[in-house]
Amino acid sequence: MQGIFKYLILSVLALSLISCDGEENNPTPPSVDKNIWGTTYSHANLGAYPDIYSKYWVYAFDVTKNPGIGLRIAGVYPQARFFSFSIYNDLKGEVIDGLDDVNVSPDDGYINPYNTTTGSTDNRFTIYLVKEGTDLSLLPDVKEENVCYFNEDVECVSVCLRQYLGEGEFGGVELPVIEGVDLNTGDIVDAPEAVTSKATIMKDGNFVALESDQLTEVPFLLSPRGDYFPNNSTDYLYCRTQLTTDQVLTFSFIPAPIPTCVEEYQSAKARYWSICIGSVMNTYSYCSFYDRMLEYEDGQKITVAVVSANNAKLKDVKEAMQNIPYSYLMEWDEKHLDNQGREINNIITVLYRNILPDKTWPYSMSNMTPTPYGDPYNSITDPDKQMAHKALGDYGPLGTKYTTDEFLQIYK
Repeated sequence: MQGIFKYLILSVLALSLISCDGEENNPTPPSVDKNIWGTTYSHANLGAYPDIYSKYWVYAFDVTKNPGIGLRIAGVYPQARFFSFSIYNDLKGEVIDGLDDVNVSPDDGYINPYNTTTGSTDNRFTIYLVKEGTDLSLLPDVKEENVCYFNEDVECVSVCLRQYLGEGEFGGVELPVIEGVDLNTGDIVDAPEAVTSKATIMKDGNFVALESDQLTEVPFLLSPRGDYFPNNSTDYLYCRTQLTTDQVLTFSFIPAPIPTCVEEYQSAKARYWSICIGSVMNTYSYCSFYDRMLEYEDGQKITVAVVSANNAKLKDVKEAMQNIPYSYLMEWDEKHLDNQGREINNIITVLYRNILPDKTWPYSMSNMTPTPYGDPYNSITDPDKQMAHKALGDYGPLGTKYTTDEFLQIYK
């Protein structure tokens, strides 16, 4: 049977935070530094296996040096598949609050385009980040559902703005304006000076080869939420393995259904899904695709094969893939040099990402039991809840590694 087949190859696209200065006293209007978000982060300059089709901006300020000050963040809804604000205790990396796009109420007279289809690209919102116990009646144009909080124990707060599949550099709009707000008077003041967030200081991964890297059956497990700047809107299935030049890793699954229009966003089984491959050595991502890139029928399995770009029989593998319905090939170039001039090597992590998975859906990965990183396959104590192909049935992938000749014997 002639299948639908496409292949995606390794791609690599290709820190600083700029503080703001200005007058501090009202009624002089506060100065606005539009560069206060600093660098645009992506898979090219940020670890922790980010999606290649996502971008991040981070702003952090020292609460202890700015007592009684909160934030007012005002902007235009970006043109993107998804965006969110996550609020962190920056010293610990723990998420303390956040807002997803569908839950960001618009300013009066505007529409949230993530709930209602609109031809306008100029719909505005205003959110606040304030200390718990703040008298909201003091804040201008405040909407309670648009308020995020930090408690008195937090010494440094960071805000992360995430966009997936945003138009252009910033989602077709300017980044939201960040201003300070005096929580005792409600006056708008200069934004606190930006400090470097720990979210932007990434460490290399654990590149020690594990015995489990050699397994030929590679189950997918639910990633723990973690306490180091997690994306609280997303769940991930992951597997870790070593892929030699003469091996082919395959896995098949039925993708989570995604919405076809913004009116379906609130009830979607998942807002977005993607497959991402990163190097365990540095936790950077090098190869990825997302749901609408692929041609497949709802409720039908897709098959993904991962193969070394240096495999001597790569051409034969591509030809064999044409015999597999809804199949896609991802090439991994273990000799590619990272941004420090090192080969990214062949120990990889594959992530299957679902944004805003519906926890009430029986096949949601959110219903699984997470498995800690480290040597994950030695941490499986309840396979029916920890291994995706057991917990989710056909909606859960299971990886299998073949030699190239074994793969060709089966599929060519």
